[in-house]
Amino acid sequence: MANIFMAAYTNYRRDPRVKREAEALIDAGHRVTFLARRQTGEPHRETISGVDIIKAVGLKSKCTSFFEYMIDYFVFFFMIFIHLLIHPKRYALIHINNMPDFLVLAAIIPRLLGVPVIHDIHDLMPEIYQEKFVSKEENWVVKILKLQEYLAGQFASTVITVEERLKDILSKRGIPRDKINILMNLPDDRIFQLRKNIPSKPSGSKFVMVYHGTLAHRLGLDLAIRAAAKAKLTITSLELRIIGAGEERNRLIELRDQLKLGETVSFSDGFVPVEMIPDLIQDADIGIIPIRSCSGTDIMLPTKLLEYVALGIPCIVPYTGTISRYFDSEMVRFFEAENIESLADAIIDLYKNPHKRASLSKTATENFANKYNWNHHKKSYIALVEKLISQNNT
Repeated sequence: MANIFMAAYTNYRRDPRVKREAEALIDAGHRVTFLARRQTGEPHRETISGVDIIKAVGLKSKCTSFFEYMIDYFVFFFMIFIHLLIHPKRYALIHINNMPDFLVLAAIIPRLLGVPVIHDIHDLMPEIYQEKFVSKEENWVVKILKLQEYLAGQFASTVITVEERLKDILSKRGIPRDKINILMNLPDDRIFQLRKNIPSKPSGSKFVMVYHGTLAHRLGLDLAIRAAAKAKLTITSLELRIIGAGEERNRLIELRDQLKLGETVSFSDGFVPVEMIPDLIQDADIGIIPIRSCSGTDIMLPTKLLEYVALGIPCIVPYTGTISRYFDSEMVRFFEAENIESLADAIIDLYKNPHKRASLSKTATENFANKYNWNHHKKSYIALVEKLISQNNT
């Protein structure tokens, strides 16, 4: 049994990946202290599924500019640094999640004392910045973000990332390839299990299309709403169910109302815990991934897509570099990214072809969900952690 420290600039309850990792360590018999960002109304410290969570308060509850993000990032950096300065040898291993990448450098004192440090790269920060702040690759901020990504990767004992394409990009940017491990962002199979014995819907039932997750511009929910307006001319029973929270929520509601889709498009009351998602989408006919086309989304393998596949919900997705590496047209229904007509046609196509929906779902389950699962990846993660700890003890 080892004491392990983890940190992420995120709300612990709302981040399934970090929760899965921390709980995997608990299940393996380790003790985990996790420093996370505190949401308004939450306690400063609590224990969830055995994980001891310390919650840091940010300067703002919601950052809107790059400058505000950087200030909040540095505040969080110093909280990690101070905690580890006070307890430099309490932990057998330290696991820091990005963004930002430079957070891992806060573990410098334990690292100098020989404690192994994992740098977990969920997203590529330069690409996220380019998309969010409409910037070019030559921008000086993007160059600095690539530099801090490189330094973080060199500093860490090992690097974890979510997909082979990210590994390729990181290695091209100078992080040694043999230092990078893949831990895919897969659904928790305790929560997302294949739907069985689904009763047939009675005639006249709603044709339910679902999306759950963050409501952000790059994820294209406005495109989905506009496509729903077009598809509804053919599918009078169409329902688009949007579950989640994010900066675009109010704008999306305004768009829905402008298009007079109040009876077609519904929104959850903000954030919904991941444990509740399966019950809210059990009756879904299709899942939709309407992400925009950009360098950041082209390398994404959306977790919600994998969750729909795990549940057996057929999906409509854009043809992107990473999605097309894992899925083909026998597994998902592709549409042209950012093309509202193409998305509406895909919705209508699956509405008219229930046998195609069933075939897509079955093939996606057989070719992806049965091959890639968290239970297997969890064992690889635990093996990596325990290997690093044992190497440090020898």
